Parts: sequence; C-alpha cells; structure tokens
Amino acid sequence: MAAFPFSPPVLPLAGGAPHTVCLALVGDLDYEVGDEVLHQVLHALRGGEDVRDLRLDCQGLGTVDSAGLAVLLQIHRHTSEDGTGFHLDNMGPRLERLLHITGTYEYLTAPQQAAPSAGSAGSAGSAGSAGSAGSAEGDPGTLDSGA
Repeated sequence: MAAFPFSPPVLPLAGGAPHTVCLALVGDLDYEVGDEVLHQVLHALRGGEDVRDLRLDCQGLGTVDSAGLAVLLQIHRHTSEDGTGFHLDNMGPRLERLLHITGTYEYLTAPQQAAPSAGSAGSAGSAGSAGSAGSAEGDPGTLDSGA
C-alpha cells in the first residue's frame, strides 16, 4: 500500500538563478488540483526573498483542462502585478496547442521580464518555452498537454 495515493502537483526545483523561483508542475492541472497549485505557487513566490522571476517547468504536466488554464492565467496575472518575470519551460506540443487554440499562447509566453530592483541591471532571461516545439499529435479536439 502506497503512502501517498498521488504526488504533489507542484515541486520545487533546485539550481535556479538567484532571485528565481523554479517549480515543476506534475500530473494533471485540472479542476481537482487547480486551487492547490495556485496556492502552492503563490506561497512559493511570497516565501522567497526579492523574487524577480518565476519559472514553471511543464515537462511533467499531464492533461490541462479549462480550470488548469485559468490557474496559469491567474499565476501570470499575479506575477505581472508584482513585476515578476513569468516563464513556462519545457512545454510539450499538446500544451502549446492548447494555448494556441485558446488564444493564450502569446499572452503566456511573451517575454515578461522582471522589474529590475534598485541597483540591478535586471536579467536577460528567456521567454516562453524552452521545451520542444512542433505540431501536436493525436485528435485535434484533445486538450491533453502531455508530451
């Protein structure tokens, strides 16, 4: 019998740049876990000192439904309001396709640099997906974002 019937939807990633919060999104991002994911990401942002960038690694992301997309949009809105950079890394083709279908690709992947702090020149950072690009496989109506 397993200790946990599920894995946590958000995992911290080590080795990020200074002033950067790096998190991995794991499993499905849907109605069932959306509020928890939002809570965990916002908690991580508030818990860091002088956070300038948020990087969400989407490699382990499964299906994303409309509630999951809403979570990504809410996280983006919070980072925009705070002047924090927002980056979706390692997006699979299905997540990219979902963002294109919903008209949110440019909004969520456009370069959003952190506001430079006093005495800092800011960081160059990279925009959007560091993951694979290409056409989505499978049924055109499928909104499964898994790679």
